[in-house]
Amino acid sequence: MENKIILIIKGNQLLSNTWRQELQIREDGVQGETLIVGKRVTKFLPYENIAQVNITKKILSADLEIINKGGAKNLVVKAIKKSDADKAKEVIDKKRGEVINNQKNQSQNNFGADELKKLAQLRDEGIITEEDFQNKKRQILGV
Repeated sequence: MENKIILIIKGNQLLSNTWRQELQIREDGVQGETLIVGKRVTKFLPYENIAQVNITKKILSADLEIINKGGAKNLVVKAIKKSDADKAKEVIDKKRGEVINNQKNQSQNNFGADELKKLAQLRDEGIITEEDFQNKKRQILGV
């Protein structure tokens, strides 16, 4: 995937009591600055490492927290518009879903190939017939 930026969300410096934070939602993941031990650090989370996205809505704004699957070094963007938080969550959840579906498809394809190799070996050893092999092959391939 390329690093194309899909959406940029900017926080409000006055409401956050920090700096004006920015979140970039890209084709390959999300990137933003967060505080780690009092220092501003740029953090990047690929979609496959994102466990969930939480929105904390306040009176005038919202905070967006992107949870790292490892449980540490989450990415938090404070004082953004509520509508921007909702849009960011929607886009991130959609991209996460695409990544999860791609991983499932790859896993299923690998499983099918492994099964066919095992079946071919059983056929070659005379344990199953050619007809049994072809029937199972069609079933695995969904043909």
